[in-house]
Amino acid sequence: MGKGIFYKDYTNESVEVCRDLCNELMAHQAKHAIKAKELFEKMTFENRLKPAFEQATAKSLLVAFHEETPVGYIFLTADTISKKVKKHRPVWASGFTKDSNGLFPDWLHTPAKIATLNSLYISPDYRGNHIGKYLTDHGMNWMNNESGAEYFFVYVSNGNNVAPLYVKLGFKYSHPVFDGVIDAYYIKNN
Repeated sequence: MGKGIFYKDYTNESVEVCRDLCNELMAHQAKHAIKAKELFEKMTFENRLKPAFEQATAKSLLVAFHEETPVGYIFLTADTISKKVKKHRPVWASGFTKDSNGLFPDWLHTPAKIATLNSLYISPDYRGNHIGKYLTDHGMNWMNNESGAEYFFVYVSNGNNVAPLYVKLGFKYSHPVFDGVIDAYYIKNN
């Protein structure tokens, strides 16, 4: 672990601590997007992390700090997906055809309790300090032991090169989301 790095659970605190980090992540995704670049350019803390955090029924937010500065975080949620939720299309996805795959695969029987690794980000200056390992270990532990989920999902935006990390963690490719703008990966919990 890097010198001066510590972790704090913000699950029951304000998500504002992650504002700058989330906006860095959103800018990274927009910069590397190949498909629907304009969609990713509109994503910010205000319309992604903050509402997801506030609406989650079960969640975990662990933040890495260097001294007093937040340098990374992992955010996870768990919820039961109904047939209606499975078919729901977020507002940002309204431009995609009706036959494009949504967030959840056709094979997912409802109701199903799922956990989602919503976001994982480490500031570039702090990569290589084992922060990512600590955060992903926390995330996998939370999904396995605390979420009560049958399936774990993670969504990787196009142009982002993190899919191999999730495959190493045991996730398998599920399906392209909204014409391949995002790729979904999953684990079936034992």
